[in-house]
Amino acid sequence: MHFSWNEKTMGWMLDAAEYTGFYHKLAALLLPEIRARGSLCDMGCGMALADMALAADIGQITCVDVNRPALSFAQREASRRGIGNMEFMLSDGASVVGSWDTVIALFHGSMDKVCAAYLSKAADCLICVTHGPGVRHSGGFCENANIASAWLDAGGWTYIRTDGVLEFGQPHRSMEEAYESSAAFHREWDQAALEEQVRESVQETGREDFPYYTPKTRSFGLFVIPRAENERLL
Repeated sequence: MHFSWNEKTMGWMLDAAEYTGFYHKLAALLLPEIRARGSLCDMGCGMALADMALAADIGQITCVDVNRPALSFAQREASRRGIGNMEFMLSDGASVVGSWDTVIALFHGSMDKVCAAYLSKAADCLICVTHGPGVRHSGGFCENANIASAWLDAGGWTYIRTDGVLEFGQPHRSMEEAYESSAAFHREWDQAALEEQVRESVQETGREDFPYYTPKTRSFGLFVIPRAENERLL
């Protein structure tokens, strides 16, 4: 999936997150691994929707991303929700200086680069979420769980891996929006393929706010990498 960060695409992503509860469900899986009321840094936070779902249980959250539109959106949304324990840094995560109890990297970077850049900034642990084991890896921004595990195993790292699947489809206010959002999120498709995909996948919901929905699941691998057990590898 390739898309541009803009107000419309980010609005659609927020719709999908709220409709499916994806980030609240993901946060529920992350929370047991995070020190209660501790400090957290999210490297490559994007719209920081997972952080907002975690905010009530975390002491302080630092959200880091290089994308200005996404970070601005996150700041506005956190303010709208009345969340006061989040700060935002427009920066590359590897360049950030600081230390937190927990550092997370969600669908962000390959495991080798993430461990090298972020584990030293985590007092307790680094938590990484990758694509699921069945997702084809094409050398892109985020690898799949099996590739991540292979690299960790080869290096003798200590970690805990949990695989999961959550619903993360796209709700639509109209069929016109269904076509528009599909085109925005799948710019590599030609017009014929796009129209066929929308016709075959969009379902009626019976809801007034979002009468149409494109179902989709997102598989992932969740890796907990403790600092103490891996200190020798830093």
